[in-house]
Amino acid sequence: MFIISNYATDKIKIDTDYVTRVNLAWVKPGEAREVLGGISGDVYLDYPSGRTKPPKPKMTIDEAIDLANEFNVRYFAVSNVESVDEIKKIKSRIKSEFVPKIETVKGVKNINEIALEVDMIMLDKEDLYVNCGGNKYEELIEEVRKADVSILELIGVIFQKL
Repeated sequence: MFIISNYATDKIKIDTDYVTRVNLAWVKPGEAREVLGGISGDVYLDYPSGRTKPPKPKMTIDEAIDLANEFNVRYFAVSNVESVDEIKKIKSRIKSEFVPKIETVKGVKNINEIALEVDMIMLDKEDLYVNCGGNKYEELIEEVRKADVSILELIGVIFQKL
C-alpha cells in the first residue's frame, strides 16, 4: 500500500494505486471538508494527538472522528498511541480501520498488546528517535518489527522548489 500526502497528489501525476493521506495538523481551519470532499479514492486521515511541534491540529479529536465518519474515511490514524485503552475508545466511535501511530518508548513497550487490537500500525521513527533520546533506538525499532502486525513506515520525502 502506498500512502501519499494530499499536497503531493495535487502537484504530481501518480501512475499507481495509492491512498491519500490528509494530516490534520497541516489543514487550515475550515478547509478539512473541502480537502476530504475533493479526494476520489481511499483516505488515510491522520490526527496528530499530543503533537508538541508546530503546526498543531486546529480541531479536536472528536471533530476529526466526526469527519472520518462523515466522509467514510478508510483509515483513521492517531499519533502518540501508547495503550490498548486508547485504541478501544477510538475504535468504538469510528467506521474506519484504526491505525495507531507509535512514536514513544511507552508505545513500543506495549506493542504486543496493541498489535492484538489492530491490523496495522504506523511507526514514526523520527519522533521515536527524539522521544528515546537516541538511546536504544535500534532495539526499539526491532521490537516493533517483531510484533505480529503490519507496519507502515516512511520511505523518503518529496520536495518542491517554491
